[in-house]
Amino acid sequence: MARAKRSTSTHKRPIPSVGSYSYGIPTRYSNPQLRPRRQMSVTWVWGCGFLTSLACIGGCLLGMVIASIGFRALPEDLQAAAVRRVPILIALMEPTATADTRLEVVPTIDPTRAAEAAAAFGLEPPADATQPFALREGGFPTSTPFVGSAVQATATNTPRPTATSEPLPIRYYLPSPIRREAQTWNNCGPANLVQGMRVLGVETQQREVAAWLKPNSNDANVSPWQMAAYTNTFTPLRALVRVNGTLDLMKRLIYNGFGVVIETGLYDERNQWLGHYVTLVGWDDVGDPGQGGYLYGLDTLENNGRDGKGVHEYYGSLDTRWKHFNRVYLVIYRADQEGRLRDLLGEAMNERVNAEQALFRALQETKLNPNDQFAWFNVGSSYVLLGAYEQAALAYDLARARGGGWPWRMLWYQFGPFKAYHMMGDYQTVIDLANSVIQRSQHIEETYYYRALAYAALGKMNLALVDMQHVVRYNGNLQAAQDALARLQAGELPKAETL
Repeated sequence: MARAKRSTSTHKRPIPSVGSYSYGIPTRYSNPQLRPRRQMSVTWVWGCGFLTSLACIGGCLLGMVIASIGFRALPEDLQAAAVRRVPILIALMEPTATADTRLEVVPTIDPTRAAEAAAAFGLEPPADATQPFALREGGFPTSTPFVGSAVQATATNTPRPTATSEPLPIRYYLPSPIRREAQTWNNCGPANLVQGMRVLGVETQQREVAAWLKPNSNDANVSPWQMAAYTNTFTPLRALVRVNGTLDLMKRLIYNGFGVVIETGLYDERNQWLGHYVTLVGWDDVGDPGQGGYLYGLDTLENNGRDGKGVHEYYGSLDTRWKHFNRVYLVIYRADQEGRLRDLLGEAMNERVNAEQALFRALQETKLNPNDQFAWFNVGSSYVLLGAYEQAALAYDLARARGGGWPWRMLWYQFGPFKAYHMMGDYQTVIDLANSVIQRSQHIEETYYYRALAYAALGKMNLALVDMQHVVRYNGNLQAAQDALARLQAGELPKAETL
């Protein structure tokens, strides 16, 4: 019987498709079984990832807290040594002073120390520290070996530098109105310097000036000497800084075509004190009813005033606020104007004589009001200019003790107390005052500079190095800081230069 041949037909039994039923039986690839299992898997993966991330973040935060506590538990010198190797650790060292619940004051002064300072200046301290000082019998000693005899013989209660006697008009404004320069963030100094140079016909960009004056844009202070240094180094103009200015002298400088910038105290909308520059461009002796004459000031923060010429700086108010800065002024001029400037400044062209005149005037003002903290501060600052640090420290002690003390922002702008106390070996006071500034603002390099000097004098070289490196990072244009850092790195004590 012949065997049947296998069919060669290409027809084959159909293969069931994925997710379909074959012969009434679901295949193992059926979607109804896979879909719910895939959804559960994704949810599980994302949930685990989220929980793992939370655990990692929590672990990192806990580690940072533990590391911070451990780091701050180390002695200050060891902290500083670690920061020198890992600079980012400096964030763990701040704030550098313990929290101070006093909002508007600098560290208080011991009453015994204040009484000793009062006695040195011929004052009778009251039994109650809240009461004013009284003049001792016989009057207040205004003579001092640090004021030249010529100054003492010729000065009055309101001395002024020698100036020409030419009459001035009752009203005056610069013949070529100067365009106001609106300051950008925290740029009062650079913007006013731009305005001052415009008086001489020199245009520059605010951002270019600020890039050198304050490489750290958050720096709250640009000193007048820095503005003069920029002008003398990077422009065709010249500049100098003097103290003990008078309203009459400012008018004469304006009238003779000089750029004039002054620094004054200012109270903001919260009645808190701060320093502020203004560029002077004219005056009006008649002024406004009830307020008197005024100087026109281009204020980089305010507008141009109701008449478009500048803010009205009334004579009485201006001089009171100007006194907060020892009546400092910056003069900008061309080289061919120097002879005329010498005529106007007279003996004040000499820096030492200028400091002597300022000292005599401040002493006279303390005689009129022994409790004027700003007058005593000016006595101290003038003594610093003369190198009489013992007298300066005593005067600063009185400034801290009387009239409610100096404003808490005072050491943002003026650094004479640091120099005076340092030179007298009172390093802890330097550190305490620096800490009172740093705990409010970490962007004023001068405070780190003087604290570094004090640390070095106390033998805390690692702390000194960290602070001085901080200064140089913030402002590498401070040559005194560069020199001090080089000496510290060589294991030497730096010189206490004045900033």
